[in-house]
Amino acid sequence: MESIVKTVLRSMSNVNKPQRTFIAALLATLIVFQGKATYRNMNRYSGMSEKRFSRWYSRSFDFALFNRRIIAHALPENDRIAAIDASFISKSGKLTEGLGWCL
Repeated sequence: MESIVKTVLRSMSNVNKPQRTFIAALLATLIVFQGKATYRNMNRYSGMSEKRFSRWYSRSFDFALFNRRIIAHALPENDRIAAIDASFISKSGKLTEGLGWCL
Protein backbone atom coordinates (compact mmCIF):
# COMPACT_ATOMS: atom_id res chain seq x y z
CA MET A 1 0.00 0.00 0.00
CA GLU A 2 2.82 2.36 0.81
CA SER A 3 4.16 2.25 -2.75
CA ILE A 4 0.72 3.04 -4.22
CA VAL A 5 0.34 6.04 -1.90
CA LYS A 6 3.78 7.37 -2.80
CA THR A 7 3.13 6.88 -6.53
CA VAL A 8 -0.18 8.74 -6.36
CA LEU A 9 1.30 11.55 -4.26
CA ARG A 10 4.13 11.97 -6.80
CA SER A 11 1.55 12.26 -9.59
CA MET A 12 -0.19 15.16 -7.83
CA SER A 13 1.60 18.27 -9.12
CA ASN A 14 0.32 20.59 -6.37
CA VAL A 15 1.88 18.49 -3.56
CA ASN A 16 5.51 19.26 -2.75
CA LYS A 17 8.02 16.77 -1.31
CA PRO A 18 7.69 17.70 2.40
CA GLN A 19 3.90 17.39 2.18
CA ARG A 20 4.20 14.04 0.34
CA THR A 21 6.45 12.77 3.13
CA PHE A 22 4.01 13.91 5.82
CA ILE A 23 0.88 12.49 4.14
CA ALA A 24 2.59 9.11 3.53
CA ALA A 25 3.71 8.95 7.19
CA LEU A 26 0.27 10.08 8.39
CA LEU A 27 -1.53 7.35 6.45
CA ALA A 28 0.96 4.72 7.67
CA THR A 29 0.31 5.89 11.25
CA LEU A 30 -3.47 5.79 10.86
CA ILE A 31 -3.30 2.18 9.64
CA VAL A 32 -1.72 0.94 12.88
CA PHE A 33 -3.48 3.44 15.10
CA GLN A 34 -6.16 2.54 17.66
CA GLY A 35 -8.40 4.97 19.49
CA LYS A 36 -9.15 8.63 19.03
CA ALA A 37 -6.87 10.32 16.49
CA THR A 38 -5.57 13.33 18.38
CA TYR A 39 -2.17 14.90 17.78
CA ARG A 40 -0.90 13.53 21.07
CA ASN A 41 -2.15 10.00 20.40
CA MET A 42 -0.74 9.96 16.86
CA ASN A 43 2.57 11.21 18.27
CA ARG A 44 2.80 7.96 20.27
CA TYR A 45 2.43 5.80 17.15
CA SER A 46 4.73 7.75 14.84
CA GLY A 47 8.04 9.57 14.92
CA MET A 48 6.33 12.93 14.41
CA SER A 49 5.67 15.54 17.09
CA GLU A 50 2.33 17.08 18.02
CA LYS A 51 3.55 20.40 16.67
CA ARG A 52 4.36 18.84 13.28
CA PHE A 53 0.86 17.36 13.06
CA SER A 54 -0.63 20.74 13.98
CA ARG A 55 1.38 22.61 11.34
CA TRP A 56 0.59 20.17 8.54
CA TYR A 57 -3.10 19.92 9.41
CA SER A 58 -3.40 23.70 9.03
CA ARG A 59 -2.37 23.39 5.35
CA SER A 60 -4.78 22.39 2.63
CA PHE A 61 -4.64 19.01 0.89
CA ASP A 62 -6.97 17.81 -1.87
CA PHE A 63 -8.16 14.51 -0.34
CA ALA A 64 -10.91 14.15 -2.96
CA LEU A 65 -8.34 14.15 -5.78
CA PHE A 66 -6.08 11.84 -3.77
CA ASN A 67 -8.92 9.35 -3.21
CA ARG A 68 -9.95 9.43 -6.88
CA ARG A 69 -6.38 8.73 -7.99
CA ILE A 70 -5.91 5.93 -5.44
CA ILE A 71 -9.10 4.26 -6.66
CA ALA A 72 -8.13 4.73 -10.31
CA HIS A 73 -4.68 3.28 -9.62
CA ALA A 74 -5.89 0.32 -7.55
CA LEU A 75 -9.04 -0.74 -9.42
CA PRO A 76 -9.80 -1.19 -13.10
CA GLU A 77 -12.58 1.10 -14.34
CA ASN A 78 -15.16 -1.69 -14.74
CA ASP A 79 -14.66 -2.97 -11.14
CA ARG A 80 -15.70 0.23 -9.35
CA ILE A 81 -18.84 0.82 -7.31
CA ALA A 82 -19.94 3.70 -5.09
CA ALA A 83 -21.27 3.37 -1.54
CA ILE A 84 -22.47 5.89 1.02
CA ASP A 85 -22.09 5.56 4.78
CA ALA A 86 -25.23 7.04 6.32
CA SER A 87 -23.92 6.95 9.89
CA PHE A 88 -24.54 10.71 10.18
CA ILE A 89 -28.34 10.21 10.08
CA SER A 90 -30.01 10.16 13.48
CA LYS A 91 -31.36 6.68 14.19
CA SER A 92 -32.78 6.76 17.69
CA GLY A 93 -36.40 6.35 18.69
CA LYS A 94 -38.99 8.31 16.76
CA LEU A 95 -36.29 10.28 14.91
CA THR A 96 -35.42 7.32 12.68
CA GLU A 97 -35.92 8.37 9.07
CA GLY A 98 -38.47 6.24 7.23
CA LEU A 99 -39.90 4.81 10.44
CA GLY A 100 -43.45 3.64 9.96
CA TRP A 101 -45.85 0.75 10.16
CA CYS A 102 -45.51 -2.17 7.79
CA LEU A 103 -48.88 -3.47 6.63
